[in-house]
Amino acid sequence: MRKYYCLCALFICLLLCACSNTGDTTGKTRMELQNPAEPTEREPLSEEKQDDLITVTQTGKLREDMPEFLFRLTAYYDLQMEGYALQTVDVYQGDTRLQTISIPELTMGGQTCIDASSQDTLGFELEDVNFDGYQDIRLFDTLNGNYRTEWIYLVWNAEEQRFENDPRLNQISLAVFDQEEQLIYGMERSGAACHYYSAYQYIDGEIVRIHYYEEEGLAISDEQIVQYYDAASIKTDGTAFDAWYQHVMERNAATGELETVSEEYVFNPYDSEGNAIENEEEQLRVDVSSGLGEKISADLSR
Repeated sequence: MRKYYCLCALFICLLLCACSNTGDTTGKTRMELQNPAEPTEREPLSEEKQDDLITVTQTGKLREDMPEFLFRLTAYYDLQMEGYALQTVDVYQGDTRLQTISIPELTMGGQTCIDASSQDTLGFELEDVNFDGYQDIRLFDTLNGNYRTEWIYLVWNAEEQRFENDPRLNQISLAVFDQEEQLIYGMERSGAACHYYSAYQYIDGEIVRIHYYEEEGLAISDEQIVQYYDAASIKTDGTAFDAWYQHVMERNAATGELETVSEEYVFNPYDSEGNAIENEEEQLRVDVSSGLGEKISADLSR
Protein backbone atom coordinates (compact mmCIF):
# COMPACT_ATOMS: atom_id res chain seq x y z
CA MET A 1 0.00 0.00 0.00
CA ARG A 2 2.90 2.38 0.74
CA LYS A 3 4.12 1.77 -2.85
CA TYR A 4 0.68 2.84 -4.08
CA TYR A 5 0.83 6.12 -2.16
CA CYS A 6 4.34 6.84 -3.46
CA LEU A 7 3.25 6.08 -7.02
CA CYS A 8 0.26 8.40 -6.63
CA ALA A 9 2.45 11.25 -5.45
CA LEU A 10 5.06 10.62 -8.13
CA PHE A 11 2.58 10.41 -10.99
CA ILE A 12 0.68 13.50 -9.88
CA CYS A 13 3.93 15.50 -9.69
CA LEU A 14 4.85 14.32 -13.16
CA LEU A 15 1.43 15.20 -14.46
CA LEU A 16 1.52 18.70 -13.00
CA CYS A 17 4.86 19.23 -14.73
CA ALA A 18 3.40 17.90 -17.97
CA CYS A 19 0.35 20.15 -17.75
CA SER A 20 2.56 23.20 -17.39
CA ASN A 21 4.49 22.30 -20.54
CA THR A 22 2.52 20.22 -23.01
CA GLY A 23 5.40 19.23 -25.26
CA ASP A 24 5.40 17.40 -28.58
CA THR A 25 5.06 13.71 -27.75
CA THR A 26 5.30 12.54 -31.34
CA GLY A 27 8.67 14.10 -32.02
CA LYS A 28 7.60 15.66 -35.32
CA THR A 29 5.65 18.89 -35.64
CA ARG A 30 4.93 21.34 -38.40
CA MET A 31 2.89 24.54 -38.03
CA GLU A 32 1.40 26.48 -40.91
CA LEU A 33 -0.97 29.43 -41.28
CA GLN A 34 -3.75 28.67 -43.73
CA ASN A 35 -3.35 32.23 -45.00
CA PRO A 36 0.08 32.01 -46.69
CA ALA A 37 0.51 35.80 -46.55
CA GLU A 38 0.92 35.62 -42.78
CA PRO A 39 4.35 34.80 -41.26
CA THR A 40 4.79 31.38 -39.64
CA GLU A 41 7.03 32.63 -36.83
CA ARG A 42 5.49 33.31 -33.42
CA GLU A 43 4.46 36.88 -32.80
CA PRO A 44 2.07 38.69 -30.43
CA LEU A 45 -1.53 37.98 -31.38
CA SER A 46 -3.46 41.04 -32.52
CA GLU A 47 -7.17 41.56 -33.03
CA GLU A 48 -6.63 41.13 -36.76
CA LYS A 49 -5.26 37.63 -36.19
CA GLN A 50 -8.09 36.28 -34.09
CA ASP A 51 -9.89 34.78 -37.09
CA ASP A 52 -6.81 33.25 -38.71
CA LEU A 53 -6.81 29.48 -38.73
CA ILE A 54 -3.51 27.78 -38.01
CA THR A 55 -2.67 24.21 -38.85
CA VAL A 56 -0.31 22.09 -36.76
CA THR A 57 0.81 18.80 -38.25
CA GLN A 58 2.14 15.93 -36.19
CA THR A 59 3.14 12.39 -37.05
CA GLY A 60 3.44 9.19 -35.09
CA LYS A 61 2.93 5.45 -35.12
CA LEU A 62 0.03 3.86 -33.29
CA ARG A 63 2.09 0.68 -33.00
CA GLU A 64 5.65 -0.14 -34.02
CA ASP A 65 4.55 -2.55 -36.74
CA MET A 66 2.14 -0.01 -38.26
CA PRO A 67 2.89 2.73 -40.80
CA GLU A 68 3.23 6.31 -39.65
CA PHE A 69 0.07 8.38 -39.27
CA LEU A 70 -0.24 12.09 -39.90
CA PHE A 71 -2.48 14.28 -37.74
CA ARG A 72 -3.46 17.74 -38.95
CA LEU A 73 -4.93 19.98 -36.22
CA THR A 74 -6.75 23.18 -37.17
CA ALA A 75 -7.45 25.91 -34.62
CA TYR A 76 -7.83 29.66 -34.14
CA TYR A 77 -6.84 31.94 -31.29
CA ASP A 78 -9.78 33.25 -29.24
CA LEU A 79 -8.93 36.63 -27.71
CA GLN A 80 -11.71 36.48 -25.14
CA MET A 81 -10.74 33.01 -23.90
CA GLU A 82 -7.03 33.81 -24.37
CA GLY A 83 -6.39 30.38 -25.80
CA TYR A 84 -6.47 28.32 -28.96
CA ALA A 85 -9.84 26.83 -29.93
CA LEU A 86 -9.18 23.55 -31.70
CA GLN A 87 -11.66 22.92 -34.50
CA THR A 88 -10.78 19.67 -36.24
CA VAL A 89 -8.28 16.84 -36.26
CA ASP A 90 -7.73 15.18 -39.63
CA VAL A 91 -6.20 11.70 -39.51
CA TYR A 92 -4.17 10.50 -42.50
CA GLN A 93 -2.49 7.24 -43.33
CA GLY A 94 -0.26 8.01 -46.28
CA ASP A 95 -2.28 10.09 -48.70
CA THR A 96 -5.58 8.69 -47.45
CA ARG A 97 -7.61 10.72 -45.01
CA LEU A 98 -9.15 8.19 -42.65
CA GLN A 99 -11.16 10.55 -40.50
CA THR A 100 -12.04 14.13 -39.68
CA ILE A 101 -12.85 14.66 -36.01
CA SER A 102 -14.83 17.74 -34.99
CA ILE A 103 -13.61 18.93 -31.59
CA PRO A 104 -15.94 21.67 -30.18
CA GLU A 105 -18.77 19.29 -29.27
CA LEU A 106 -16.32 17.07 -27.37
CA THR A 107 -15.10 19.87 -25.09
CA MET A 108 -16.31 20.84 -21.64
CA GLY A 109 -17.28 24.42 -22.50
CA GLY A 110 -17.84 24.41 -26.25
CA GLN A 111 -14.23 24.99 -27.24
CA THR A 112 -10.74 24.24 -26.07
CA CYS A 113 -8.63 26.87 -24.33
CA ILE A 114 -5.05 25.93 -25.15
CA ASP A 115 -2.34 28.28 -23.91
CA ALA A 116 -0.18 30.11 -26.44
CA SER A 117 2.86 28.27 -25.06
CA SER A 118 1.41 25.09 -26.59
CA GLN A 119 1.01 26.63 -30.04
CA ASP A 120 3.43 24.11 -31.55
CA THR A 121 1.34 21.09 -30.50
CA LEU A 122 -2.15 22.49 -29.74
CA GLY A 123 -2.26 20.14 -26.76
CA PHE A 124 -1.88 16.99 -28.86
CA GLU A 125 -0.37 13.85 -27.31
CA LEU A 126 -0.19 10.18 -28.27
CA GLU A 127 -0.56 7.71 -25.39
CA ASP A 128 -2.03 4.26 -24.92
CA VAL A 129 -4.85 5.13 -22.53
CA ASN A 130 -6.60 1.75 -22.55
CA PHE A 131 -3.50 -0.48 -22.57
CA ASP A 132 -4.42 -2.37 -25.73
CA GLY A 133 -1.06 -1.81 -27.41
CA TYR A 134 -2.23 1.04 -29.66
CA GLN A 135 -1.43 4.69 -29.14
CA ASP A 136 -4.50 6.87 -28.62
CA ILE A 137 -5.00 10.63 -28.94
CA ARG A 138 -5.10 12.76 -25.82
CA LEU A 139 -6.03 16.40 -26.44
CA PHE A 140 -5.80 19.18 -23.88
CA ASP A 141 -9.19 20.84 -23.37
CA THR A 142 -8.99 23.42 -20.57
CA LEU A 143 -8.03 24.05 -16.97
CA ASN A 144 -11.03 23.60 -14.73
CA GLY A 145 -10.57 25.01 -11.26
CA ASN A 146 -9.05 23.35 -8.23
CA TYR A 147 -6.57 20.66 -9.30
CA ARG A 148 -8.68 19.80 -12.32
CA THR A 149 -7.57 19.58 -15.95
CA GLU A 150 -9.92 18.56 -18.75
CA TRP A 151 -8.80 16.38 -21.66
CA ILE A 152 -10.41 14.86 -24.73
CA TYR A 153 -9.62 11.17 -25.18
CA LEU A 154 -9.83 9.71 -28.67
CA VAL A 155 -9.27 5.96 -28.48
CA TRP A 156 -8.16 3.95 -31.51
CA ASN A 157 -10.66 1.30 -32.61
CA ALA A 158 -8.47 -1.18 -34.50
CA GLU A 159 -11.44 -3.06 -35.95
CA GLU A 160 -13.13 0.07 -37.32
CA GLN A 161 -9.81 1.80 -38.14
CA ARG A 162 -10.90 5.06 -36.53
CA PHE A 163 -10.60 7.08 -33.32
CA GLU A 164 -13.58 7.21 -30.97
CA ASN A 165 -14.23 9.59 -28.08
CA ASP A 166 -14.20 7.93 -24.66
CA PRO A 167 -15.83 10.35 -22.19
CA ARG A 168 -15.40 7.91 -19.29
CA LEU A 169 -11.77 8.94 -18.96
CA ASN A 170 -12.83 12.56 -18.43
CA GLN A 171 -14.21 11.55 -15.05
CA ILE A 172 -10.70 10.83 -13.75
CA SER A 173 -9.11 14.02 -12.49
CA LEU A 174 -5.42 14.49 -13.33
CA ALA A 175 -5.30 11.08 -14.96
CA VAL A 176 -1.87 9.46 -15.31
CA PHE A 177 -1.48 6.19 -17.20
CA ASP A 178 0.92 3.58 -15.80
CA GLN A 179 1.80 1.43 -18.79
CA GLU A 180 3.79 -1.10 -16.74
CA GLU A 181 1.09 -1.80 -14.16
CA GLN A 182 -1.76 -0.98 -16.58
CA LEU A 183 -3.36 1.27 -14.01
CA ILE A 184 -4.76 4.79 -14.19
CA TYR A 185 -4.06 7.11 -11.28
CA GLY A 186 -6.20 10.12 -10.46
CA MET A 187 -6.26 12.83 -7.83
CA GLU A 188 -8.74 15.42 -6.60
CA ARG A 189 -8.77 17.87 -3.74
CA SER A 190 -11.37 19.95 -1.91
CA GLY A 191 -8.93 22.20 -0.08
CA ALA A 192 -5.25 22.80 0.59
CA ALA A 193 -5.08 19.87 3.01
CA CYS A 194 -7.80 17.62 1.59
CA HIS A 195 -6.61 15.18 -1.07
CA TYR A 196 -8.25 12.16 -2.66
CA TYR A 197 -6.28 9.58 -4.65
CA SER A 198 -7.68 6.75 -6.76
CA ALA A 199 -6.33 3.94 -8.92
CA TYR A 200 -8.38 2.47 -11.75
CA GLN A 201 -8.13 -0.70 -13.80
CA TYR A 202 -9.84 -1.93 -16.94
CA ILE A 203 -11.96 -4.94 -15.99
CA ASP A 204 -14.00 -6.54 -18.78
CA GLY A 205 -13.73 -3.31 -20.75
CA GLU A 206 -14.98 -1.13 -17.90
CA ILE A 207 -12.92 1.42 -15.97
CA VAL A 208 -13.13 0.28 -12.35
CA ARG A 209 -11.73 1.99 -9.27
CA ILE A 210 -9.69 -0.55 -7.31
CA HIS A 211 -7.92 1.66 -4.72
CA TYR A 212 -8.98 4.78 -2.88
CA TYR A 213 -7.07 6.89 -0.37
CA GLU A 214 -8.16 10.14 1.22
CA GLU A 215 -6.40 12.42 3.64
CA GLU A 216 -7.83 15.48 5.33
CA GLY A 217 -5.93 17.85 7.60
CA LEU A 218 -7.47 18.40 11.01
CA ALA A 219 -7.39 21.54 13.17
CA ILE A 220 -6.52 20.22 16.64
CA SER A 221 -4.41 22.08 19.20
CA ASP A 222 -1.03 20.70 20.26
CA GLU A 223 -2.23 20.56 23.86
CA GLN A 224 -5.18 18.39 22.88
CA ILE A 225 -2.98 16.08 20.82
CA VAL A 226 -0.62 15.62 23.79
CA GLN A 227 -3.63 14.37 25.76
CA TYR A 228 -4.30 11.82 23.02
CA TYR A 229 -0.68 10.66 23.24
CA ASP A 230 -1.06 10.25 26.98
CA ALA A 231 -4.30 8.31 26.55
CA ALA A 232 -2.59 5.98 24.09
CA SER A 233 0.50 5.63 26.33
CA ILE A 234 2.76 6.83 23.49
CA LYS A 235 5.90 8.76 24.48
CA THR A 236 7.08 11.58 22.24
CA ASP A 237 9.61 14.39 22.28
CA GLY A 238 7.40 16.39 19.95
CA THR A 239 6.44 19.92 20.88
CA ALA A 240 4.18 20.52 17.87
CA PHE A 241 2.03 18.19 15.78
CA ASP A 242 0.00 17.94 12.63
CA ALA A 243 -3.18 15.89 12.52
CA TRP A 244 -4.81 13.94 9.70
CA TYR A 245 -7.81 11.81 8.95
CA GLN A 246 -6.76 8.98 6.61
CA HIS A 247 -9.06 6.48 4.91
CA VAL A 248 -7.92 3.59 2.70
CA MET A 249 -10.25 1.42 0.60
CA GLU A 250 -9.62 -1.46 -1.80
CA ARG A 251 -11.87 -3.29 -4.21
CA ASN A 252 -13.11 -6.71 -3.12
CA ALA A 253 -12.70 -8.90 -6.22
CA ALA A 254 -15.51 -11.21 -5.10
CA THR A 255 -18.15 -8.51 -4.54
CA GLY A 256 -16.79 -5.81 -6.82
CA GLU A 257 -17.26 -3.25 -4.04
CA LEU A 258 -14.75 -0.94 -2.41
CA GLU A 259 -14.18 -1.92 1.21
CA THR A 260 -12.41 -0.06 4.00
CA VAL A 261 -8.92 -1.34 4.78
CA SER A 262 -8.11 1.26 7.41
CA GLU A 263 -9.63 4.45 8.82
CA GLU A 264 -7.42 6.33 11.22
CA TYR A 265 -6.50 9.58 12.87
CA VAL A 266 -2.78 10.14 12.39
CA PHE A 267 -0.60 12.54 14.40
CA ASN A 268 2.95 13.44 13.37
CA PRO A 269 5.37 15.05 15.89
CA TYR A 270 7.82 17.93 15.28
CA ASP A 271 10.66 19.19 17.44
CA SER A 272 11.02 22.72 18.80
CA GLU A 273 12.70 23.86 15.57
CA GLY A 274 9.83 22.61 13.43
CA ASN A 275 11.65 19.54 12.09
CA ALA A 276 9.69 16.33 11.66
CA ILE A 277 10.62 13.59 14.11
CA GLU A 278 11.26 10.60 11.86
CA ASN A 279 10.97 7.96 14.58
CA GLU A 280 7.85 6.00 13.60
CA GLU A 281 7.36 4.93 17.22
CA GLU A 282 6.48 8.54 17.99
CA GLN A 283 3.77 8.70 15.35
CA LEU A 284 0.32 8.21 16.85
CA ARG A 285 -2.19 6.28 14.74
CA VAL A 286 -5.68 5.84 16.19
CA ASP A 287 -8.35 3.62 14.66
CA VAL A 288 -11.48 5.73 14.20
CA SER A 289 -13.66 2.93 15.60
CA SER A 290 -11.60 2.54 18.79
CA GLY A 291 -12.52 4.14 22.09
CA LEU A 292 -9.92 6.88 21.67
CA GLY A 293 -10.95 7.28 18.06
CA GLU A 294 -14.56 7.85 19.09
CA LYS A 295 -13.41 10.47 21.62
CA ILE A 296 -11.41 12.27 18.90
CA SER A 297 -14.44 12.17 16.60
CA ALA A 298 -16.60 13.64 19.36
CA ASP A 299 -14.02 16.39 20.00
CA LEU A 300 -13.94 17.26 16.30
CA SER A 301 -17.72 17.50 16.09
CA ARG A 302 -17.93 20.11 18.84
